Amino acid sequence: MLYNGGSGKQRVVDFPRGATGGETTLTRDRTAAAVWGQTLWTPGSTQGAVTGRNLKTGTTTTIATGAPCTPTDIQAVNTWLYWSCGSTAGVYDRATHRKITVPADTGPARLADGFLLRENRTTHDLLLTDFHTGTATTRTVVKLPATDQNTGGSNGRWAVDRFGGHIAYLNGTYGEVSIVPSGVPTSPLAQMEAQVYSPSVIGRSFPWSPVWQLNKPSTWALTLANAFGTVVRTLTGTSTGAAVRPAWDGTTDSGGGTTGGTYTWKLTAHPRDDQGPDLTLTGTMTLG
Repeated sequence: MLYNGGSGKQRVVDFPRGATGGETTLTRDRTAAAVWGQTLWTPGSTQGAVTGRNLKTGTTTTIATGAPCTPTDIQAVNTWLYWSCGSTAGVYDRATHRKITVPADTGPARLADGFLLRENRTTHDLLLTDFHTGTATTRTVVKLPATDQNTGGSNGRWAVDRFGGHIAYLNGTYGEVSIVPSGVPTSPLAQMEAQVYSPSVIGRSFPWSPVWQLNKPSTWALTLANAFGTVVRTLTGTSTGAAVRPAWDGTTDSGGGTTGGTYTWKLTAHPRDDQGPDLTLTGTMTLG
């Protein structure tokens, strides 16, 4: 999501299969907005409503979040939707349809998987609000040191990993950043987006390079089976981010070549944090 201050427009940009150049998929007037996976979340036409638009199909869904306003801030992580009206804020759980009230203040808040992080601008306590059970409870993570207190509009002194649950903050020592776990259970491994295609040409210089964007890091195995159901190639890897990015050059496990036709792929991913079950996805692709 990009914002041009001169034009007052927002652009949603896609970077297919890790391309360095983005493709603009949507240009719209600036409002509160968030993208998670294939869905763009924006304020709806009625009070408290938030509308999700599938950026691939154009289909929409509207959720009544319970907000007493048109939200001025929207954030999305997994099934969690955060909204803020400035003086009030809440989280809507799309999986259970729960409406959870969370603290609101003048400082910026950042949504993560099952919790909210914000800074008290008076005491400079870094506050974590855990709402994954449906009830919000707040605790102090750390008191930011005087050299790293931030009274401006940015939260550049601290950050939260939406794809893993860790918290990072400047600890007062020059050049050092402290990273601590949130202590909040993460959501099960899930697919956010996928870019799987059938290549017209395949080889060492032109490998088949699909991308599965997951919601947290994983170790994974990808098998490819021919039309007879025989697995001809198995690829494995460990994602440092949340995306699975294999590359198949068209050879078998023994190094031989493969013929054209339809192949069935099966991706099995195990969450690196060992929280939740494995994720299994399957589909087909065609060579030649």
